[in-house]
Amino acid sequence: MLKYTIRRLILLVPVLAGVALLVFTLLYITPGDPARMALGEDAPQEAVEQFRKNYGLDDPFFVQFGRYCYKALIHGDIGNSYVTKSSVSEEILTRFPTTLKLAFWAVVLGVALGLPFGIICAIRQYSIFDSVSMVLALIGVAMPNFWLGVLLILLFSVKLNWLPPSGFTTFAEMAMPVFTLSGGTLAVITRMTRSSMLEVIKSDYVRTARAKGQRESLIIWRHALPNALIPILTIVGMQFGGLLSGAILTETVFSIPGVGRLMVESIKMRDFPVVQGGVLYIALVFCFINLAVDLLYAWVDPRIKAKYR
Repeated sequence: MLKYTIRRLILLVPVLAGVALLVFTLLYITPGDPARMALGEDAPQEAVEQFRKNYGLDDPFFVQFGRYCYKALIHGDIGNSYVTKSSVSEEILTRFPTTLKLAFWAVVLGVALGLPFGIICAIRQYSIFDSVSMVLALIGVAMPNFWLGVLLILLFSVKLNWLPPSGFTTFAEMAMPVFTLSGGTLAVITRMTRSSMLEVIKSDYVRTARAKGQRESLIIWRHALPNALIPILTIVGMQFGGLLSGAILTETVFSIPGVGRLMVESIKMRDFPVVQGGVLYIALVFCFINLAVDLLYAWVDPRIKAKYR
């Protein structure tokens, strides 16, 4: 298990390098002059040229990318903001807890509702509850987060005046953003739980347990669910990582001061170091989440633990 963990941690370096290359290339070919955006349209040409020289923006692409990788991946320095001149790491670390909190509670809500819904749908296959749940899950998968957020604001803030339209401090402020971000996750977990449970409850050992006269609740929670958890854990891990990037739209809609909103504002200002740093942080957390899910496999299924030895 330890060797596997160390090997996965070493693989983080090429993964982050690939992410950095992709993001750096997209930002490099993006129209717009960062120097002009940072200094203003009325800035003298001498100041613009000096800005480009100070930040190495006049260097060739591979020189800029090599310098960035050397500082970011070797020394952990992802640079300073073009606009605020402050450290990108400090700006991201200040806002990242808010984004992580939003994604965490969205996953908790999705698992807390999606898991029992999926189990009930599998037990009562083709029932009215199953049919209605699957239709709602299909709508949840197809519905964009930003559109759901706007609808919730119109209903609960504008029409009913029950919840505040922005912020992320009190429970009332957290309710709509968390539900908005968890909508797709809830739908995916419900569908995956139903599919996985249907496959398991038709197994021979489940029929044997029923033949022995064991209670249905004991069969579901002790025999069926643990064996159906592997694909569910995979989906939960992928959804958690995806919510960190999906929170960009939700934070923008609800004016939440997280990394997503910071990246949107930085893209508008062509503040490339902040955008690159934000993507790297999200990619790093995504990799650690996937590693944690892989280690959870061994806890759920002892057969997988034996393979890690």
